[in-house]
Amino acid sequence: MSVLKPLDKLPALNTATGLLVGTEDALLQQLADSMLKEDCASELRVHLAKSLPLPSNVNRPRIDLIVFVINLHSKYSLQHVQESLRHVDASFFLGRVCFLSTGGTYVTCLPLLTEPGGQCLAQVTLAELRGAGLPVL
Repeated sequence: MSVLKPLDKLPALNTATGLLVGTEDALLQQLADSMLKEDCASELRVHLAKSLPLPSNVNRPRIDLIVFVINLHSKYSLQHVQESLRHVDASFFLGRVCFLSTGGTYVTCLPLLTEPGGQCLAQVTLAELRGAGLPVL
C-alpha cells in the first residue's frame, strides 16, 4: 500500500481515469454510471474505492482525478475521507482532487484541509442531484 502520486505512471493516449472514494457504494456507482453516460471525445474510466490506500499489488492505470464523496449526514463518511487523505501525495491537490458533499444545503468549510489559522485550503462542492433518474442526495 502506497501513497498515490499523480505522475507515477505514464498517461494512456486519449484516456482519462477517475477515482471515486466514498463509503456509500450505491451512490458511487450512480455517480460513475452518470459520468460514463456523458459523451466525450476521450475514453473515460471510473474506478470506485471505499477508502485509501489502494492495494499496491494491483496493476492499475494512472489516476487523473480523485473525487472524495462525503455524506454530510454521516460522521463516519467524513472520517473515512480524512483518513484517506493521508495516502494522497500533496501534488495531487493542484487541480486533481475535488470534494463532493451530499446531504446538505450549505457548508462554509468542512474541516478537511485547514491550515493552523483555520483557513480552509480545499473547496468543497455541494451536490443536490435531481433529474436524469437520480434521487435527491
